[in-house]
Amino acid sequence: MRAPALLPCIALLSGLLLAPFSSPGLPLCTAAIVLAAAAVSASRGWLRAGSASIAALFFLMGNAAHTLQETTSPALRELYQREGERAFVSPRHVEGRLRREPERARDQTLLTLDVERVTVAGQEIRVRGGLRVSVRGVHRGRLELLEASDRIALWVRLRLPSHFRNPGGFDGAAYLARQEIELLGSTKSGLLVTLDEKGPLWSSFISRLRLRALRRLERALSEETFGVVAALVTGERAGLSPELERVYQRAGIYHVMAISGAHVALWILFLHGLMRRCGVSASSSYLVLLALLPLYAAFCGARPPVLRAVVMASAVLGARLLSLRSPAVNGLAIAALLLLVHEPLMVGDAGFQLSFAAMGTIALAMDPLHSRLGYAGRLALPLAISLAAQLGVVPVAAWHFHRLSPVAPFASLAAMPVAAIICFLGVTLIAVSELPLLSGLVALATTHAVAALNFIAALAGHLPVASLRVATPSWTWLLFYASALALIVSPSRRRFGTGACILVLLVAWLSFSWPRKGDVLEMAVLDVGHGDAIVLSLPDGKNVLVDGGGLGHSSLDIGESVLVPYLLDRGIRKLDAVIVTHADFDHIGGLFTVIEELEVKSIWEGDPEWALSHRAAYRALHERAAMAGVALRVLRSGDSFSWGGVQFEVLAASQPGFERSNNRSVVLRITYGKRSLLLTGDAERALEAALVRTGADLRADVLKVAHHGSRSSSTDRFLDAVRPRLAIISARRAPSRPLPSARVLHRLRERGIEYLRTDHNGTVTVRIRGDGEMSVSTYLRGSVFGFRP
Repeated sequence: MRAPALLPCIALLSGLLLAPFSSPGLPLCTAAIVLAAAAVSASRGWLRAGSASIAALFFLMGNAAHTLQETTSPALRELYQREGERAFVSPRHVEGRLRREPERARDQTLLTLDVERVTVAGQEIRVRGGLRVSVRGVHRGRLELLEASDRIALWVRLRLPSHFRNPGGFDGAAYLARQEIELLGSTKSGLLVTLDEKGPLWSSFISRLRLRALRRLERALSEETFGVVAALVTGERAGLSPELERVYQRAGIYHVMAISGAHVALWILFLHGLMRRCGVSASSSYLVLLALLPLYAAFCGARPPVLRAVVMASAVLGARLLSLRSPAVNGLAIAALLLLVHEPLMVGDAGFQLSFAAMGTIALAMDPLHSRLGYAGRLALPLAISLAAQLGVVPVAAWHFHRLSPVAPFASLAAMPVAAIICFLGVTLIAVSELPLLSGLVALATTHAVAALNFIAALAGHLPVASLRVATPSWTWLLFYASALALIVSPSRRRFGTGACILVLLVAWLSFSWPRKGDVLEMAVLDVGHGDAIVLSLPDGKNVLVDGGGLGHSSLDIGESVLVPYLLDRGIRKLDAVIVTHADFDHIGGLFTVIEELEVKSIWEGDPEWALSHRAAYRALHERAAMAGVALRVLRSGDSFSWGGVQFEVLAASQPGFERSNNRSVVLRITYGKRSLLLTGDAERALEAALVRTGADLRADVLKVAHHGSRSSSTDRFLDAVRPRLAIISARRAPSRPLPSARVLHRLRERGIEYLRTDHNGTVTVRIRGDGEMSVSTYLRGSVFGFRP
């Protein structure tokens, strides 16, 4: 077999991917039987049976790893859960060692450490676990003196990692778990962090070398140029502006800014070629490179992407050193086995999947490409390799990011040589920084090279088809795509043509949205923390977004991280209407990205005069809508119309006489058949009382509780007028914001009203059929209950 490591690698991957669907305990019981079968096969010389047994064993290992990790509770997290959240409301004294140097960001510095001791209730407890701490305040500069492996002590407020629980969204807690980070923390000043003990000499030496290199680059280059060069040479991406990152993402070449397999391969090819020209044998060159790679990883901060790239490169070099056939395929398979055995959760990491999908497709495609292109076609080989890498990452990019970039192969082909030049110029600049004239010339050349790279990214990103937003692929689609990719890399020309046609059709399928029509009104209340975002899918296929969430205290974009992923996961790329209930940021913050990334036909709002004069963010939203050509429609109290197969009643819209923004909310009653939904925005008791006084029919089967369950809303009189069977609360509890209010929950329970909370249940989805049957499900619990007509 040309690639003996490939079979166990595929088996282990399959076991890990299918583990969530397996019965707990079954893999461990079966493994003993398979191990015995493998031993018998080996003793009798049954090669095929032995290979099958080994593959089955690796599959069961992957299956069992999921169960074993779930039953093994990390010590630090276990302490937090045992003591309870209240024990950690105030800051706690924590001691531990830094995994890496402090990571600088615009408004904070991040410390990642392995905890050794925590003081709880005056008692010092020895404990192990990963912790990431955000340090804010004006004294963050003193943290730059800290180095990897330093032992530090700090006062920190601890909490469990959390994330927004919505279909298609990014699972931040799982991401941190893959990095072995069990708790998050925050401290308000760098003065609360003290150095207890310096790390080992070798670690300190590498940290100082890296810091000195960064300072030399920072002195010689402008801020924007430094950010790009630091990312390419040292893996430090804190200097990249969010705007520049978006440019590279849109062009499909953001991987250029991360130290990956391509960067490591570049340095290996350069150093290997240099040593060969100096008369060093190939095997000696491989040994030298194997010794240098760990030092390179340490210099680049030993972050997961760097370590992954170094392990991949080391495995391929080891395969070459051992003269294995197909060294690239064998080496990558061995690297995947090593990484997954060390950390099984890595199988779900987007970076891991992107790296191995790209490099694996290139490795499998190299022989067929050489044979098909021939000698004359070798000039097209770089483009073919770039295209192969992009074909490999299509399913990963679609699954995790809902984005495809048709221009990426061509942009990568143009960008990688320029990035290579910047790497060499950056290293040269570090070396000659003490020579003013020479360093000035190198800095000038580096600045022009970075400008060229940014120009390539901007040009590619502004092409009409630069970035396509796509729906989440189904498992069936992924299976067909993998089969077509296998045909592409096969030696047969006929299979190549068949596979290429299938791939084109599959990518085209993802690029189109297929409206879902049926006899159903669906309302999904998304988990956006302290805010509102509701998606309505109407019976005739139209889609409506009511409010867009938003976190005023955070740089996190709810539109990018929650709304767009959810909509694309549902196959929704066009919104027929966006309804803005009022102008508070926690209701409009995510709409900017929605308008930019998706097709929005119109925005419905109450009288905008007050909001435009009182809210700068609302003025900016109007400007963004005008730039995108989005139509505006003003809703007025008393409006009633049929649209999309349902009846809309505007019960309130920018009511005169109210100065508070909350009481200027649009209140909608939506009726389908005999069922009604009542959406109340942030209406408070004054607006609720006004609605009751009008005598309007407020009855509804489902109530979206106003103002996130605040005690200033959901009064007794209002609840008696609405008489809902189900209440949905969109909120997220925090020490400074105890929502939903205990009083509101008591009022609901007192009336026998079922209620669901997005902070406990994730997305809450209500489906109403034309015959009146209503079902309710949540993201975390699945189907909850239903009501028959």
